[in-house]
Amino acid sequence: MRREKGRFLTRYDKVQKAEPTEVVSNLNGSLYVVIFNAREDRHSHDVRLVYHSLIDVGISNTNISVLEGDGMTKNRFVDKPATIRSLDSVIDSIRQKANSNDRLLVYVTNHGNYVNGQSCVEAHYGTIWEKYFEQMMQDLPVNFGLFYFAQCHAGGFAERMGYGRNIGMSIVNRTELSHGFYKEGNAFTRHLFPKILRERVTIEEAFNYATNKNTALWRRATLFLAPPYTETPQLRWQNADPSQLYLGSTSPSKK
Repeated sequence: MRREKGRFLTRYDKVQKAEPTEVVSNLNGSLYVVIFNAREDRHSHDVRLVYHSLIDVGISNTNISVLEGDGMTKNRFVDKPATIRSLDSVIDSIRQKANSNDRLLVYVTNHGNYVNGQSCVEAHYGTIWEKYFEQMMQDLPVNFGLFYFAQCHAGGFAERMGYGRNIGMSIVNRTELSHGFYKEGNAFTRHLFPKILRERVTIEEAFNYATNKNTALWRRATLFLAPPYTETPQLRWQNADPSQLYLGSTSPSKK
């Protein structure tokens, strides 16, 4: 198994959680996307960034489901409120129409917490615990899924989802707080997207770029956070090797 740890101005953890039982390769299917943010504040900047990054590379808005706040936010492209019921409905719809050639991106942000050894994230009128989220995402018939979590204490979600054909990624581990600029959103997200889509690099290359001292984390460490730096981005997988897979394209960028 491949295990890596490194330190620039911060730390990151990249861990293949279990021995692979199959090989997941890039396939030429559709990309389905779910964006979930229960509160219309600084997280809305990230929602706009991810949504427009997807549209800019030609992902159809019919394949993108945006759940935010009460469903009536300033982001005009929002489809539904960010409730547990809406998320369950959207995932069930993807479960019915997706196939084994397709890819899935689920992006979750908002305020998170860590209670009795389990991570959680706020929904609109509710709380989603990591164990329930894992159960909600069972039996998705896609080639692979990238589950990206940007809330505080998000590492529990990344650990839960980094098995089988799923890749789990989070900005922080279970016990840490995530940070962002009020008028800009989160720097890690701003460097992960749109690079992962527009430049068509592998998922791991995009993760490496977002943790590099000369990009997102360096900028935030010097402008926003005092040392010691307390974010540890997480990358977890089993069969879906992030060093070999592309989210928005099945072919590498031309350099």
